[in-house]
Amino acid sequence: MITFEKRAEEMGLSYDEEGEIFSYSDDLSHIVYRPLHTPLHPGGVQTHNTDNFYIPYYAVFTRPSDSPEDTDYTYIGIVSRAYRFIGNRTLINKVRDSIESVGLPIIRENNLASWDQSRLRSEIVIQSGVNAPQVGDILPVMIINNSYNGTRSQSIQFGLDMDYNATRLTYGFQLGEMKEVHIAGAQTYVSSSAQEYAQNFPQHVTEMISSSFNKTLTEDELFSTLAVLEKIGKKRRDEVSKLLADMSPNVPEGQDPPMPSSWQVFLAIVRYCSFEPNLNIRSLLENAAESVLVIPMRMMELLSRLERESRITN
Repeated sequence: MITFEKRAEEMGLSYDEEGEIFSYSDDLSHIVYRPLHTPLHPGGVQTHNTDNFYIPYYAVFTRPSDSPEDTDYTYIGIVSRAYRFIGNRTLINKVRDSIESVGLPIIRENNLASWDQSRLRSEIVIQSGVNAPQVGDILPVMIINNSYNGTRSQSIQFGLDMDYNATRLTYGFQLGEMKEVHIAGAQTYVSSSAQEYAQNFPQHVTEMISSSFNKTLTEDELFSTLAVLEKIGKKRRDEVSKLLADMSPNVPEGQDPPMPSSWQVFLAIVRYCSFEPNLNIRSLLENAAESVLVIPMRMMELLSRLERESRITN
């Protein structure tokens, strides 16, 4: 196996040989990796010869990009020698370059980092508006995930960015997500996947919205979706139920409100998860939202094919 040290330059890490420090910085955060050793014996007889013993792991430290230079780094965990690093900005730019090569203008980029800078979610919104009277402009979005401690695989997703009640909501599909494992030798063709998403999804967004808006959920379908949310947290189920009630038309007293459409349930979950600060919980909520969405066959075929290709190339 090629060691972490020999792959450092290829992965974009700078190496300070004297301090045994691997580092990377961009406009989003700073990262440092240091090899681990057992501590030196403070004195006396060494009985087991374990002083300064090399441990095949690297300690990981981060700090925000906007912090002063003398700010202490935060220890966030360890990675193995097989860990495959890629910088946040490096990964984001791969996707940006791919989108721009298709000729689609980028509207904006939203970056959401975890509290310790170990995980990043970046949303690149693309110009290709589809106007839907129910929710306003719908824009395609590429969602990039990355982590510096291997707790989340590198990935890109296609999603939707929409205007709802003067609030921007962003949602990412799990189906068809392109993942790249954080181990040496793993490779995914991120750029080609992003190009296919950008080329094929905008033209099918209208069909997905209209199909979902016209499909009314049965009582069993609604309760099964709410049951999934309750597994994530009862409070989340209650909040989504409240949002659904707000969307329902006013009905005379004593009458039950009509069952919601797939699109209304989708919107309620997405509206809630858009403000969820925990990246893992947000991903689970997005999966729940996806379960009620009516995805056209052509979109489903593309997503399934890209998903298969990503498994083969990993």
